[in-house]
Amino acid sequence: MATLKEIANVVGVSVGTVSRVLNNDSTLSVGDETKIKIFNVAEEMQYKTLKQRKSSDKSKTNKLRVGIVEMYNPKEQLEDPYYLLLRSVVDKECFENEIEVVNLYKNNEEYRFIGEEFINGIIAIGKFDKSEIKSLNKLSENIVFLDSSPDDIKYDSVKINFKLGTYMALEHLVKLNHKEIGYIGSFKTLDDYKTKSQDKRLEFFKEYMKKNNIYKEEYILDTKDVTSMDGYITMKKFIEKGEAMPTAFFVGTDTIATGVLRALYEHDIKVPQDISLVGFNDLIASQHTIPPLTTVRVHIENLASAAVDLILERIIRERKYCKKVIIPSELIVRKSSSNVKK
Repeated sequence: MATLKEIANVVGVSVGTVSRVLNNDSTLSVGDETKIKIFNVAEEMQYKTLKQRKSSDKSKTNKLRVGIVEMYNPKEQLEDPYYLLLRSVVDKECFENEIEVVNLYKNNEEYRFIGEEFINGIIAIGKFDKSEIKSLNKLSENIVFLDSSPDDIKYDSVKINFKLGTYMALEHLVKLNHKEIGYIGSFKTLDDYKTKSQDKRLEFFKEYMKKNNIYKEEYILDTKDVTSMDGYITMKKFIEKGEAMPTAFFVGTDTIATGVLRALYEHDIKVPQDISLVGFNDLIASQHTIPPLTTVRVHIENLASAAVDLILERIIRERKYCKKVIIPSELIVRKSSSNVKK
């Protein structure tokens, strides 16, 4: 079996870099091409990490092995930490259920993993296109999609109840006497097949507002993407146009909302005295913004727990039919929303 030094010599990097890549050190700053090259060389040389060697001991032959695959790479996750947090909670749930986690990576349009052992199932976090799903299915038919539902007949899935969360946010603002309510977020986001389509939050926002006869097209702002900078630039441009402002905004994600808060602060528009904000996701940072953000909490722990429960049912109980679990959201009221200023 190959050594770390031998792999490092072939790839042209340090032994430490090889070790950290193979052990999935998320704090390591290495390009994706280098990581894939390290994985490929390790696979060709039949290298096994200490964790993998231990898992092959006879005393552990019955331990379940589940592959984890993510839509975003580490750099993209830093732009929108929602999926980064979701992955960490999935790892925690697997650990507590004594499931060995195997990281899947993509090479030449096919998903692979290090080692010769098989995997019992896969938890796929995010959205995947048809070719990616086909590749995953070659590794295991036991797949649970977390945050998407590409095929209700063939695969299990766990999703957020976007309609409930959006309606709760808007009902909160209406109860505070807001009638001039805007939306700011990316109009098109990735759907269950990883293609761009109308964001569900925007869809349900329009549905609610039109049903209550308070919809105004001029208050709908497209950030194009979902980063904090996109929120900042979009809000800044809208303010500088000098047009009438709504009394409140429902924001597609908390990440976008942090940029919106910055733009409002720079233009001396006070939250919530001048304008109220409600976000979506309830990231850890949302309780530490100024002011703390009112938001729709997505129960990440419940999403991860449901995904692990489903994969265990598939593997241990050999359940044949598919399940789709919808996790409800919760409104968390903080200090970024208040009654309309009279």
